[in-house]
Amino acid sequence: MNSSDKDGRSGTVHEWINSFGVVCAVLLSLFALYRDQTQRASDEEREAMKVNVYWNGPPDARTGVMVENQQSIRILDVTVRLEVGGTSVQRVWFGDVHSCTLDWFAFGDHKAEVRNDALLVLQFRDGSGQRWQLKPGSVLNKISEKESSRQDGGELVAAWGLKRETGSSNGCG
Repeated sequence: MNSSDKDGRSGTVHEWINSFGVVCAVLLSLFALYRDQTQRASDEEREAMKVNVYWNGPPDARTGVMVENQQSIRILDVTVRLEVGGTSVQRVWFGDVHSCTLDWFAFGDHKAEVRNDALLVLQFRDGSGQRWQLKPGSVLNKISEKESSRQDGGELVAAWGLKRETGSSNGCG
């Protein structure tokens, strides 16, 4: 037995209800996708914040530069830029830094040649391939491959024959 009248209005109401249900399901799915992407981005940023860079030595006589990786995975393409006025003047190429480690280069006899007025800018690639840049004040940004592959400023490791040292990170857990 058909419950609609001879004009078919009951069927139209059912179609509207079904359409409304579909629209609601699509909107809820889009919201869930947005929430998942936002959470994933937040997790990636929180993980990237587990990497840091430090000067070794007193402010007027820098003796080296150190990178600490407290992530559970290694980071890649690690470069520390010494910047003055937003321009890279020197670079220290670390390459890979393994998880839960402190890696550093001591400047040795070359410490007088290091720009003491420079700010340290850390660039690295995480395990998912995302590239990051950390500036003083814990300012963390995603960067492009082009930005991370800049070769400005003199590379100190090769030029000065610096030897890399490694220790364990105390903040890893």
